[in-house]
Order: sequence, then C-alpha cells, then structure tokens
Amino acid sequence: MVDEKKVGEEHEDSEEISLTEGRRRQFRGIVSLLITILAVIWASYHLYTTYFGMPDTLVHRSVHLTFALILTFILLPPSKKFKHSRLFLGLDMILVATSILIASYVIQNADTFIDRAGLPIFSDYIYGTIGIIIVIEATRRVLGLALPIVAIVFLIYAYTGEYWPSIFSHAGNDHGQIVSSLFLSLDGIFGIAIGVSSTILIIFILMAQFLMATGAGNFFMDMAKALIGWVRGGPAKVAVVSSGLFGSITGSAAANVVSTGAITIPLMKRLGYSPKFAGAVEATASTGGQLVPPIMGAAAFIMAETLSIPYSQVVIAAAVPSLLFFVSLLFMVDFEAAKNNLSGIPRKEAPSLSKTFKEGWFHALPLLLLFYLLLVVDYSPARAGFFAIVLIILINIINRKNRLSFKQFIKVLEKGAIGTMEIAIACGCAGIIIGSFALTGLGPRMSSILIELSQGYLLPLLILAMIAAIIMGMSLPTIVIYMVLAVMVAPTLVDLGVTPMAAHMFVFYYGVLSSIIPPIAFAAFYGAGIAGSDPMKTSFTAFRLSICALIIPYMFVYNPNLLLIGTGSVVMISVILAIIGVGSVAIGIQGYLFRSIKMWKRLLFFASGLFLIDGNFMTSVLGIVILTLLILPEYSYHRDNKKSKLQKELA
Repeated sequence: MVDEKKVGEEHEDSEEISLTEGRRRQFRGIVSLLITILAVIWASYHLYTTYFGMPDTLVHRSVHLTFALILTFILLPPSKKFKHSRLFLGLDMILVATSILIASYVIQNADTFIDRAGLPIFSDYIYGTIGIIIVIEATRRVLGLALPIVAIVFLIYAYTGEYWPSIFSHAGNDHGQIVSSLFLSLDGIFGIAIGVSSTILIIFILMAQFLMATGAGNFFMDMAKALIGWVRGGPAKVAVVSSGLFGSITGSAAANVVSTGAITIPLMKRLGYSPKFAGAVEATASTGGQLVPPIMGAAAFIMAETLSIPYSQVVIAAAVPSLLFFVSLLFMVDFEAAKNNLSGIPRKEAPSLSKTFKEGWFHALPLLLLFYLLLVVDYSPARAGFFAIVLIILINIINRKNRLSFKQFIKVLEKGAIGTMEIAIACGCAGIIIGSFALTGLGPRMSSILIELSQGYLLPLLILAMIAAIIMGMSLPTIVIYMVLAVMVAPTLVDLGVTPMAAHMFVFYYGVLSSIIPPIAFAAFYGAGIAGSDPMKTSFTAFRLSICALIIPYMFVYNPNLLLIGTGSVVMISVILAIIGVGSVAIGIQGYLFRSIKMWKRLLFFASGLFLIDGNFMTSVLGIVILTLLILPEYSYHRDNKKSKLQKELA
C-alpha cells in the first residue's frame, strides 16, 4: 500500500543515505539555489548525452569529474571543524576555480593528449600534477584518509621502484611518465572507473532516486509484508526480502540499512527479536542487496568493461549467487525464529496482497523494462537506464496520487547528482591507483608472488584473495576493492584454471561482504545505531548469519554451473543441490531443525552441506545420503510430537 504522505517523507529523507551527509556545509538563499542549478545541469547533461550521444571520451569524462570536484569543494570543508569557516570556504573557491581551469585545459587539448603521451610539454606537467593532487584531496574529503593513502603509496611506488625489495622492484618512472599515464591518457584518472561513472552509474543513481521519490520503496516493502510478513519470523524475513529488492535499486548497503531498516528493525523488536539480532538481520540483508542485479554496488558495470563482455552476461552470472545469499539468510532467520518461538506480523496488521499489488503494480514496470532492454534487446546499461527513467516519469505524470511537483522533480535530479559526486571522486582516485599499478608492471609479478604463497594450489589462493578483499573492505568502497583485486588477484585465479567470470565475481563478492565482518563492519554499525544495540555484538551476530553466504563464492569457483555457465539440466541440478546445501549448512550453524540438535549432528549437517555445494557427483550423492539419514529421525520426532500434542488437545 502506497501512502502519499509517506512517499513525500521518503523523498525528503532519502538524502540521509549519503556517505557525506552531516559533514556538508549548509547554504541558504542564492548560494543554495546555485548549487541546485549546478547539480541539475550535471544530471541533465548526462541524461542528454545518454540519449543523443556524448562528445569525445576524454572530454566527457573530464566534464563528469569536474562537476564532482566542484560540488565536493563547495559542499565539503577540509574538516568538520572548518565547516562554518568563511576563510576555508574562500580557499575552497580557489580549488573550484582550479578544477574548472584544469577541465578547460583537458577539453582544449584532448585531441593532442594521446599524440604526446610519454612526451608531455611543460603545461602538461603543471596541470597534470595539480589535477592529481586535487583528486586525492577531494577523495580525502569524501571518503576519509584510507583511499588517498593507498593512492599516495602507489604513486611513491611508481616513482621509487628501484629501491624496493627485488620481488617488488622495477625500473622506476620519472614525473613525465607518471603525468602521461595518469593525466594524458585513458589509463589513469580518466580511465575505466570514471568512464563507467560518467556513462552508467549516474544514470542508475538517478533512476534509483526517481523510483524512491515516486513510492517504489514503500511498494516493495509492503509487498514483502503482504507475502511473508505473517509467517514464522515474518518481520525478519520482510527485512531480508525488502532489502534485497531495495538493494537492486540503490546498490548501497548504507542506503538499504537506513531506509528499510528504519521500518523493519523496530518491527522486529516489537515482535520479540533482540535488538542485536534485528540490527544484524537488516545489516546482512542490506549488504546482500549489493549482490542483486541490476546495479550490484556499481562494480558490475566495471566488471563487464574489464572482461569485455556485455553487461547482460554479468547480470545473468550474478543471479544464482545472489539467490543463494538470500535463501541462506532466510534459512538462518527461520531457524532462529523457530528456536525462539518468534511469530510473524498479525494477519490484521499485514497489508493486503491484492490491494498492495493493485495500488502499486506499476512501480515494477520500470525494472521490468530495464531487464527487458538489457537482456533481450541488448541495449547498453546507460541507454536501458535512461528509458527506465523516462517510463518512471511518464507513470508519475499519469499517477495523480503520487505525482511529483516541479520542486520535487528538481530535488530528485539534485540528489542524484550529489549522490554521484561521491562515487565519481572515488573512481577518479581509483584511476590513480590502477594507473600507477600498470606503470610498475607489478601485475605479472603479483601473480607469481601469489602462486608462490599458495604453492600453486587453488584453495590457499582463494583464501588469500578472500582475506585481502575483507581487509581492504574495512576502509575502502566496494567499487575500489573490486578494481584493485581485479587487477592484482583475479588474473592469478584465472591462471590456476578458474573461469574469468568466477574469478572476478569471487573478489567482488568478498569486497561486498566485508561490510558485515568484524571488527569494522560498517553496515552492522548502521543497523546497531537504528536498533539501539551494541555495535560489536551486532556485527558478530551479522557475521554468524552470513557464514553460509561466505561459502557461496567457493561454490561457484568450483562449480561454474552456479554462474549459469553450462547446459540447462546440469545447471538446474547444481542450483537445486546448492540450495539444499546452504540449508543444511544453516541447520548446522543454527543447531536447530524441528528441535535443538546435538553438536555431532550439527557437524554432520554442516559437512553434508559442503558436500552438496562441491558440485562433484560423488560428493553430492554422499551429501544427499548423509542429509537424508539426519533428517528422517528428526522429522519422525517432529511428526510423533505433533500427534502427541493433538491427542492431548482432543483428550
């Protein structure tokens, strides 16, 4: 059921999902109006170029990054304590002017940059050096110190290669080579990351803003309540399903937690769930939202570019892993509810399924159109997203009940642009890291280092890759984690026989899951804040809930059928066995089926799940046999206990 007032409130509060909310300067009057105009021009420029075609690649990416830099230096002070300082605002206006000057230089010289790559002229040195510094400073303001420090370390490494230990050493690069690579080419700041941000991400972020502003978030939430809210553990299952649906729009764990969590966490607490469990369920489900097509935390677009494959192939490959994630989480939630006798939402409080669908079915049309254009018509992601936005606007014009005013429409464009600002800056800095990495020739050596550490065995290498992704995830955005590991680790996995799609999906998956793994589990901390629970206890509960999910990447590495690579019948059998497998693992972790089970049985349930996950015929048969022998006596106990209770009631 979509409530008009609720939609308006959701629209007004949607900015809270931003990473920089609370640190921005607040302006009123003419300055606020100018910021709005700037953001709207930026959003409108990308909508226009998506449909009518973009200018020269370097020019387009430069314009995109420059808008992000301008908004960053206007809105974000050097630090929170200077938020109200007019002096630093004046200094930041100099940085704004410098950003515009650098963009003008790039636009005027774009045709000649590639011709003089490796042989920069004096002005290239000046503008390139300042450009690199400005991008790093903007990143510090948006994301903190972690990513800029990584970028600076890679820059130092690119300069000083001859001074490093032999295994890491290289000839070194002079300033001209570094400027050429990072500023004059499409391999650095203006490389693939900013390219994806400037052609795809901004369109999808705008689409997400339009969907939320027009009531899609409420529709998905109410549909989840109507479908499963009344079953055992219903509120937690609503959190799982709604966060998955919501995550397919936003692609952000933080956005999911603060948006759906504001509704689901209090509901779970009211019906008996502990605060730490309520916060953990929402955090885990919200994190999994980044794995759900079409957006997938933005890394999916870069994955398609990196692998030189259609984006639709990434969407198809991500379907089963994301399904397994949420199925495993639903198993964990259900067994937890059964252990603690937690009921669902009372039927009279649950929304009517027919009424909810009747009043809001049209909210699903833009997403259906998006998938149709991506998977059937084979449109580019940006163009498909553009037409989805057009459909959202047309539906909103027709739908009088929730029609956006002109002011709200402008606000949506503004929020979409400001939301893109953070990602664009991160992509620019990621370009510095990737460009510096390429300059050093570290890639081939990194492959030999990792193979040496793993002794040429795949499992140890996968564990090393998992640890690297999780550690990086404690301080870096998912998109940056994926880009770095796609260059450093994924090729090594491919060298050891892993299919390219599985290798890239593996590092991406753990980059996502890092946000719910202690000790720094940002998504869990968001959930704890809403639930009023201890952050560390919430993060450890989220980790326990995600143990099944942590196994899934190994599943599709050893069994690529789970990425829908293979023949239909084999793929179907693999998916069914995998679903049974994660259910068995969940029983082992939760220690409950129809009753609490002993530790030795829990271990066997866990082992049988792993056997089913393996994908090998013999281990699958063994897993089915063990699982059958374990379930039959438990079911027999449950049936007899049920009969006994019924007889007592009749007596």
